[in-house]
Formats: sequence, C-alpha cells, structure tokens
Amino acid sequence: MTRAVGLANAAMLAPLLGVTDTLPKALSFLALSVLTVTLYGLVMRAVRSRLSASLRLGASLMVAATLVSCVQLLLQAFALPLYQQLGIYLALISVQCVVLEHHGFFEAGQCKAQLRLVGLFAALMLVMGLLRASAATTLMPAGFILLGLLLAGLQAWAHFSQSR
Repeated sequence: MTRAVGLANAAMLAPLLGVTDTLPKALSFLALSVLTVTLYGLVMRAVRSRLSASLRLGASLMVAATLVSCVQLLLQAFALPLYQQLGIYLALISVQCVVLEHHGFFEAGQCKAQLRLVGLFAALMLVMGLLRASAATTLMPAGFILLGLLLAGLQAWAHFSQSR
C-alpha cells in the first residue's frame, strides 16, 4: 500500500462530517462501510488474478457499485429511515473501495495496514459521533471546526511526544 492512501482517503471526509451528527448514524455508516469494503475485498480477490490490468478498473467499479446498490436496496426495504438519513453518503463507499483497490489496500501482506486504516476510520467516526452528539453540533460547519480541533490536538500531541 502506498503512502498516498492517506491523501486518497479524503473521499471519506464528506461522510465523516455528514453522518456523524448523531452516534447511531455514525455507527450505522461505519458498519455498512466495513461490511461493504470487506465484501468488496473478497470478491475482488477472487477475480483480480483473472483480469488484465486494463479490465481491473472496470471490474472494480462494477463490483463496488453493485455492492453499494445492494446495500441501498436492503436499507430501503428494511430500514427506510436509516436510508433516508445516510442518503448520498452511501454512494461514497463505492468510491472508497475503488480508491483503496487502486492504492493496493487489498493486496496480500497488507493486514497490518488494513487494520490500522479501518481502526483509524472507526475511531474518527466514533469520536466525531460522540462529540457532535454531546455538544449538539449537528451543523456541518461545526463538524469542520471539531475535526480541525481534533487534528490540531493530534499534531500537538505528536510534536510533544517527539520533543521528549
């Protein structure tokens, strides 16, 4: 997995700020994301070796879009209020799958990096969901401010840890 995956994961910034206004929405989106990305990885592992490099992107797009469409249909059928709350953010899961595929996230030997990235995303979703719900900051600008404060705190902590 290349170092550019951190920059490529900026696609998850919109859902991070959009669905974390309540903790249940954040947990639901996190669970759906992990489920979809896991299923995507399993399907692509089965077909990746059979595809040429030129066909891999098309197959990746089709698999990701199909899985997210299935998730959306299941939510519409069995959890319509949740589907309406998550709205357009569900489609970004397919974009994230394709970006992760492009950057080698699903290659063999990436287990540690995969766990670290999923853990980081889960931690951010949970922290943002808890903080935004407890502070009643449901508007998007408040989410940006809160995320900025969290990132500033993380950088300050890293700088303080290095100076010791």
